[in-house]
Amino acid sequence: MSSHRTSRSSTLGWTFPTTALALALTGCGPSAGHEEVGASTPSPSVSAQQMSIFQLSPGQCFDRPEAGDGLYRVSVVPCEVAHDQELYALFQLDHSEWPGEDAAQREATERCAGEFLAYTGATADESRLGFSSFVPSEGSWSEGDRQVQCALELDSGGRLLGPQAGKG
Repeated sequence: MSSHRTSRSSTLGWTFPTTALALALTGCGPSAGHEEVGASTPSPSVSAQQMSIFQLSPGQCFDRPEAGDGLYRVSVVPCEVAHDQELYALFQLDHSEWPGEDAAQREATERCAGEFLAYTGATADESRLGFSSFVPSEGSWSEGDRQVQCALELDSGGRLLGPQAGKG
């Protein structure tokens, strides 16, 4: 799978300051089951594994990726320690031709929203969790890349603690 992809916010309004990645946040606070970890909260010392975001499986937790040289490397950590996001779904876009960035993102947003409900037990509107999607770019599409990744995050921009499956 190619790593030349773009990602844009699939839910609300805050934009991560890179050209390839945007994340959605609404400013809501934490709720039960979605502990927000502040900067003064110590995390257990854990050696994070660096890997491409495109190699993750649903249920894996990680810190927000940084774009560089077209490759997204993330720090994968156990979900029991503070983390930024949790991958909850993967799927393929079914178009034979490049649908365009806006159409690809719209489809990713719709499908990630449905998968969000299945994974958390709540809709994104009902939850204090939000989500981001990572979609193929036109360049990676021409190389056969069709995969979309959906990742949970706190709407407040805080850090998650513990796995979020079933904790809508």
